[in-house]
Amino acid sequence: MRTGIVLAGGRSSRFGGDKLMEGLDGDALLERAVAAVRAVADEVIVAGRPGNAASPTIRSFVDAEPFGGPLLALLGVLREARGAVAVIVGGDMPRLVPAVLRAMLDRIDQDAAIDAVLLGQPPSSATSPAASPGRRAVLPLAVQVPAALGAAEAAVGSGDRSLQALVDRLAHVELPASTWLALDPEGSTLLDVDTRADLERIRPR
Repeated sequence: MRTGIVLAGGRSSRFGGDKLMEGLDGDALLERAVAAVRAVADEVIVAGRPGNAASPTIRSFVDAEPFGGPLLALLGVLREARGAVAVIVGGDMPRLVPAVLRAMLDRIDQDAAIDAVLLGQPPSSATSPAASPGRRAVLPLAVQVPAALGAAEAAVGSGDRSLQALVDRLAHVELPASTWLALDPEGSTLLDVDTRADLERIRPR
């Protein structure tokens, strides 16, 4: 069984409003992220929002500590996940390509020694707006749930609430850019929305 986790907390302070409810191609940003993980997972858990989904395969959890950070929110969800593996995305990632998420989950299923899979960064010469030289994207992230749960508990226990702290505690590999870009040539899976300018850049022209 595979779990899809959508992190949907946060203040959206840089956006200046509830960015996850902003529309894109007729759907809210959050709805688009949920739809992408729903295409590859048996259950979807939305962290940081009260439940309002019509599907029994989608569950929602309000963060135990509002605005406590993404890792603390993720820790609570990992304790509730029914799947042995999970793919974690941000609710502000509206261009996720399900085939890429599926490839990440398949990769983690192939080797029990791997705790997590990230996406390799596109080359700086790529035309993708997702290409940011020198910056490794933490999301999306595929994980072995038991390993991720233990690592998240250790990180939070030490006072570190960043997702990078989680990755650093896991045996992780990158899905090569050449592999996942074959499924997503524009590199859209790495796009997230922090500001209104970000949203305008990815709107259809």
